[in-house]
Amino acid sequence: MNDRPSNRKALVVDGDQETLSLTAEALHSFAPGFDVATANDPGQAIAWLETFHPDILLLSEAYAASNHHMLAARVRADEHTKHCKIIMVSEAALDGSKATERPGGPDATLTKPLNLPLLLQTVRKVLEH
Repeated sequence: MNDRPSNRKALVVDGDQETLSLTAEALHSFAPGFDVATANDPGQAIAWLETFHPDILLLSEAYAASNHHMLAARVRADEHTKHCKIIMVSEAALDGSKATERPGGPDATLTKPLNLPLLLQTVRKVLEH
């Protein structure tokens, strides 16, 4: 039996307000829906992690590598968030989504502009693993 609450939690971190809003709304509407928190940068995201323990983190790759690794390392190391799945959102051209198996790295990568059906399919796939 699953002892998790029915609503999962998602944290979306992106400096681009359009992508941030689109992603948050898509996840909020995702059946059965997510409780969604948003942050404009990794510093805001780390502040959220004090009280908001996401099941999935969507993180823009646009931030400096040190900020990305700091946030990902914080998520992976914390007892409350170590189960959190990470999807990297990249500006680089990839074909759709890419699952990765790097320890401590993202569980999948998506590219901008986000394709909503692909976003939701990737979220579903990542959460199932």
